[in-house]
Amino acid sequence: MQITRIPAQRENKKTRIAVYCRVSTKMEEQEDSLETQQAAYTDLISMRSDWELVGIYSDSLSGLSAEKRPEFMRMVNEALEGKIDRILCKNVSRFSRNVAECKKYTDLLKLKNVIVEFEKEHISTADTTSAFLFSLMSAIAENESRSISENVKWSQRERVKRGEYNLGNNRILGYDCEDGKLVPNQDADAVRCIYTLFLEGRSIPEIQKYLADIGILTRNGTPLSCGNIRYILKNETYRGDKLLQKTHPKDLITKKPDPRVEFESNYLSGDHEAIVSKAVWNAVQAKLKKNKEFAEVVGHRGGQPHFLYGKVFCGECGAPMTRRTVNGPGGGKIKIWICREKRKGSGCKCRNVKEEELLKYEKAARIVIRSDGVEVQ
Repeated sequence: MQITRIPAQRENKKTRIAVYCRVSTKMEEQEDSLETQQAAYTDLISMRSDWELVGIYSDSLSGLSAEKRPEFMRMVNEALEGKIDRILCKNVSRFSRNVAECKKYTDLLKLKNVIVEFEKEHISTADTTSAFLFSLMSAIAENESRSISENVKWSQRERVKRGEYNLGNNRILGYDCEDGKLVPNQDADAVRCIYTLFLEGRSIPEIQKYLADIGILTRNGTPLSCGNIRYILKNETYRGDKLLQKTHPKDLITKKPDPRVEFESNYLSGDHEAIVSKAVWNAVQAKLKKNKEFAEVVGHRGGQPHFLYGKVFCGECGAPMTRRTVNGPGGGKIKIWICREKRKGSGCKCRNVKEEELLKYEKAARIVIRSDGVEVQ
């Protein structure tokens, strides 16, 4: 009897190899290290007749977040698409310093029969006996990163105590950095304009539109947003002071301020030349505070506030009344005031009141709507 041998689907086919390299800085010696990694793996793969190099993926960024490493994500996606059989990496920390993330991607790749090998630790995800060691080394890599982060935070705290700060890329509109100090530049007039318009009663959206119309731009050459203007109005830098360590230090993994971590701020008075006077800056802060308190009372709304906002309250539950436009008896539109909580479906029984009934109380400080009438305070 003649036997015909049917070869396996991938028999005589080479194993498709990908290499992942990473360095954490762009220093010259680190860049040489990246090139060295690439050359070493290229030579290694060329010596194996059963291996085929399909790509070298390299990033020069932190290993904590995969989403911030485009080459890493490209490699993973191509592996999941079936284009890669095995990934070689120098060590666990270059693959990821985040234990959860490291395990997430190696497990995901393993489901697609993609093996990840780490040269330094002699770990392969194909070897089940290496699973514990792999998890241990991932934890050590994350702990190393956490230790570095804590050292950086400590040095930052010490600089804050000494009143030292790093101007970084100096993205403060209206200032240039000269010999480590902030010095007003030609954009200082735009900052003064923002403060003046706000004190004159212009809303932040109105100021934003005005600045866009006259061509005032950020340091990046884009129009100022409402957030930019709000930040400028709140920033103590423009009165000549500097508040160091304004928020909680960032968490190692999430990169967001961690409210559980205590921190100490340091306020430097007269640190540099002011753009606006302390009197103007204080007046703006007082108005910002008043606007915030007012918004908390009447809730979010668009456009200019009606003069009765913040004065009219429900006599049943104490909530503020808000202005609404409804259909009148004759088919026309009329203005009424309705309890805010009633609108939310709280079950409040407070009556609605026509605006014309309230206009005669324009000079009152507080108007309470009750079922049997209006109480003026």
